[in-house]
Amino acid sequence: MSPGIPGTYRGPAISIPVGPAAGSDRWNRMAVASFVLALLGIPLFGIVTGLLAVVVGGLALAGKHSLKRRGAGLAAGGILLGIADFAGWAIVLFQIGGVPGLELAMNVNEFEPDQFALDSLPEHLNRAMMANVLIQTQQGIDNLWGSAIGSGVILRIANGSALIVTNRHVVDSNFPGNHSDEPAEPGEGDSLRVKLVGQPNVVGQLVWVASGGIDLALIRAAVTSDKPLAAWWNAVPNATLGDPVFAVGNPHGLGWTLTRGDVSQLRQQRYGGSTLRVIQTSAAINPGNSGGGLYDENGYLIGINTWTRDKRFAEGLGFAISFQELLPLAPDNLELPDSQLENNTP
Repeated sequence: MSPGIPGTYRGPAISIPVGPAAGSDRWNRMAVASFVLALLGIPLFGIVTGLLAVVVGGLALAGKHSLKRRGAGLAAGGILLGIADFAGWAIVLFQIGGVPGLELAMNVNEFEPDQFALDSLPEHLNRAMMANVLIQTQQGIDNLWGSAIGSGVILRIANGSALIVTNRHVVDSNFPGNHSDEPAEPGEGDSLRVKLVGQPNVVGQLVWVASGGIDLALIRAAVTSDKPLAAWWNAVPNATLGDPVFAVGNPHGLGWTLTRGDVSQLRQQRYGGSTLRVIQTSAAINPGNSGGGLYDENGYLIGINTWTRDKRFAEGLGFAISFQELLPLAPDNLELPDSQLENNTP
């Protein structure tokens, strides 16, 4: 104290902890909450808890005194784990709803058509309908990665077995789809269920895939009913511009559906080292039609429906690989027509 001035101190300054700094050894409660929420998001619904963990963790790091309390690492961990929760649960929910582009995933036994309606059709339409099959591809063990539905066409029935042509992308999740020459082995985790008209679904066997990125494949399935029939076809292409055509398939899982249109154009497309004939058609082609048949007005198979344009931007733009392109590609041991390429006609 200075003499004569009561209450005045002139010694060294004294620092007295006041406010949050005094508690610098305390945990940041919001950081802890973020990490706990992220952990809960693993067994619980991570879409919500994961998002909350990210928000709370961000607030913990952005808080005014966050750097003066322990828990910055927990907050960062909560944010990262919360993002993982959100993404993981989003993928799970997405797979439950099916795989995009591979069409509505449902039980193939739900697609039995009205047999009376089929039997009342003219012979050429009835034959095309009876040759249509519905294919369900399950990806991964116990359908872990989802399932998809497409179409196929019976080419031959012999010894209780049907030989079916379809698109490779319908039955093979490893299909590169880039028209390259690089080989790709079919997905080992894929399993096929095939629904033929008049019988329950059966296991399908993938027996051949085209090389060079060509979107064609052959499968086999047991025939247990007298209803399925092989399609009519010619070995020589007979489609011309403007011809009326119809498509048969399972668009969006609606089995045994027929749509009509015309041949809009005949095109050539490069597939790796090959050039294939492609038929452009105005017949409605939708997801689920992939692998189904495109027929001329007399009911002869002329193409395998393969892709279409985005319906949000275009209508009447469907494409089919000419069926006759399959014949020289498929190996002889699959019992396709012999070296003379005999016609499968009535």
